[in-house]
Amino acid sequence: MRLAIIGVGGVGGSLGAALLQAGHEVLFIARGENAGTLAERGLTVKHERLPFHAGKIDITSNPDGRAPAEAALLCVKRYDLIDAIETHAGWLASCGSVVTLQNGLDAQETAAELLPADRTLGGTVQVVAKLLEPGVILREGETLQLNLAEPSGGVSERLRSLEHALAPTGIQAEIHRNMETMLWLKFLMVACSSSINVAIRSGFDAMASNPAMPWLLEIALQEALAVARAREVPLPHDIEPQTRATLRNVFAHGGKASLLTDLERGRPLEIEWLSGAIHRMGEETGVPTPLHTAIYRELLPLAGGA
Repeated sequence: MRLAIIGVGGVGGSLGAALLQAGHEVLFIARGENAGTLAERGLTVKHERLPFHAGKIDITSNPDGRAPAEAALLCVKRYDLIDAIETHAGWLASCGSVVTLQNGLDAQETAAELLPADRTLGGTVQVVAKLLEPGVILREGETLQLNLAEPSGGVSERLRSLEHALAPTGIQAEIHRNMETMLWLKFLMVACSSSINVAIRSGFDAMASNPAMPWLLEIALQEALAVARAREVPLPHDIEPQTRATLRNVFAHGGKASLLTDLERGRPLEIEWLSGAIHRMGEETGVPTPLHTAIYRELLPLAGGA
């Protein structure tokens, strides 16, 4: 399949490497120093069991004039999403489908406002990876999962086509019949763990060893769940133990949330789409969210980066 990766950081690099190894045709779209290094040295993914290096990859900062991708995966941060779409809007509109993989709940809706609505798919990705330096990704753990859903629900032919293409890549693909449910499954975990990770300025290992963390995370989870229930989000009946188990798995790998890495490097923060989103939804529904509101207000002055 002819695929495109827009944004070659931890997520985009990990997915792109797996796709290349399976023999897919992959166009990487990046800019700045990262694009220059990728063009000169190729892509390297450091991983304990599945290291990868391609000395030469198909990389461009402007895909105009290139053949449309059958699927384009948007792997940029949420705060860069609109700019990425507007910069490449004409080319993206010619692609078979455009998959949003950002944290938060509204990336697909945002993309659908800027592109032909029938081109966009909702998605989430699960991987522990970060950009060590331009062109070099560190991936940890075995998880590399891509969740996909149609905005209108159900299982379409293009979803099945993507699932089939991903089967030999090592990327675990899962199709969801309800996009809202799919987005909330990840949102609950990321919004609770990442925001607290940044608020206490400590990685997951410190959180795991701190006896106060289970209590603090439980408060964050219950606030988020209360908002979801007020909005009548169709969540699984076992959502609470499921989310707690996911959080335990994240802590077991150590490391730190990308939100904390961005803070430490003076980059912009996705806090508007995490605790900020819970704060706003709480105000809209009348649900108190004191912990997420406090975290949001503390981090808001830092949201634009250094």
